[in-house]
Amino acid sequence: MLRRPIELRVDRDSVAMGDDVVSHARSVTVPRGTLLSAALEQSSPEIRFQGWSWVAVVDREVAAVWSVDHGVQLLVEDRKLTRGPVDIHFRYFVQINPVWLHRRLAEGARANRQELEAEYAPIAREKHRAELRRREREIDERLLSPECIEALRHYGAEITLHADIACDFIHEGETWAVRRADTMFQVFRGPGGPIASIRPHDLGEAWLVAMIGSVVRVGTGQAAFPDAVPLPGLKLTRSAGRWVAHGATVVQVRSDHQADAARLAYGRSLTEVRALLEA
Repeated sequence: MLRRPIELRVDRDSVAMGDDVVSHARSVTVPRGTLLSAALEQSSPEIRFQGWSWVAVVDREVAAVWSVDHGVQLLVEDRKLTRGPVDIHFRYFVQINPVWLHRRLAEGARANRQELEAEYAPIAREKHRAELRRREREIDERLLSPECIEALRHYGAEITLHADIACDFIHEGETWAVRRADTMFQVFRGPGGPIASIRPHDLGEAWLVAMIGSVVRVGTGQAAFPDAVPLPGLKLTRSAGRWVAHGATVVQVRSDHQADAARLAYGRSLTEVRALLEA
């Protein structure tokens, strides 16, 4: 007698804006008697990035952690599938280390992404910091140019880390971080998201120096920025609480002060920006 295959009704979470435009639901069939572990591997998400973790929920039971790095890590006893259909939903658990995630779930932690992400956050920060230190030691390239670093130090910044994709410094007791994100030059000040995302890189460096220089100017009783005529070409507009410019030149900043720094920096070299700040 011919044995009918088992239908797997598979779905997954969306991972980013735009990813949910098309449904991820699909149907997969496997031979009757297929092991659960094999069925999960066969139906695993098509998005395959190292370090990404997924929790597989099978018929409403948290059954496994899946990742490109380690494949299926079961949280239940492996078994042969003899009845169908079987509902499988892969829940996206971001870049929580899959081995750590499996261990915590096996220990009885709830499969609550927000709770586990918060628990893992200090570990992730330390791992990321260690990776940046490794890059700083082993890779000669640096994110910021020597001219930019010299200017930051001139205005009193203390460089605490400088690698090929990151630079951290302290200025007047406040922590700043610069990161390369694909083609974007991103700047963070204190906790929270970036205060600036800029392209090209040269404009990002000039903007950063203008920002730090403005702090020094205010501290000496001067206006934050000199009365300099902006060079033509940068069209900043207010949108959704931010100042933005699109095109070959991209600027996304939060405040009027940061927008003024972009207007001063646009089309000018670091030397020219410093000369204006110190005039």
